[in-house]
Amino acid sequence: MDSYILIITGIIKITLLDIVLSGDNIGIIALATKDLPEKLAKKASFIGVIFAILLRILFSCFITYILMIEWLPIKLFGGIILIIITFDFIKPKNTDVTTKGKSVPGFWRAIYSIVFADLTMSIDNVLAIAGSANGNIFLIIFGLLINIPIIFLGSVYVANIMKKHPFVIYIGGAILAHTAFDMFLHDKLILSIVPEFFVIYIPYAVAIIIIAYGYYITSLEKDRLRSKKSFR
Repeated sequence: MDSYILIITGIIKITLLDIVLSGDNIGIIALATKDLPEKLAKKASFIGVIFAILLRILFSCFITYILMIEWLPIKLFGGIILIIITFDFIKPKNTDVTTKGKSVPGFWRAIYSIVFADLTMSIDNVLAIAGSANGNIFLIIFGLLINIPIIFLGSVYVANIMKKHPFVIYIGGAILAHTAFDMFLHDKLILSIVPEFFVIYIPYAVAIIIIAYGYYITSLEKDRLRSKKSFR
């Protein structure tokens, strides 16, 4: 009876943990697919989710060996990659041209972005799930599998919101930038040379700057649309 209670408790803990941890992945996929047609966006999201799960399985198998390499600055490189990807998402860009029956260049770009971003974030997610599962293989597998519907459905929903309300793009960018700088600054190499004050507050400062920038850009776009309507 006690073992069943532990399993049920573990399932609840991991489900809640997955919902929280999947936020970054949902944000990445939503940002990467926001400019794609609906069908391609769903296809790219699905491929991104599959890669996310495969990477988690891979890291679940090798996490012990990876963490034994103390000199490897995993968070440093992961944070840098995520910073580049995040700022690439929020910078102004031209919309890719679509053609019937053919994929657009943005589709493959979205896939690459999703895969690289998942690669940087999977280690922390796997560590959290493994810790909550207390070594129970069933719970670890459950935690990995439940990511599929959470990330896929969540990313599709968030991407649709971003298309209707562009300011949400910058909110997502701010969250991802916070994650990226937090990961970068918490690498052992950076912690040894950067004061704790900067480690704590820089991720928040960057997030606030991106939100302010997003408000400025979206306000300009609204003014431009109003001007167009007034001339008609």
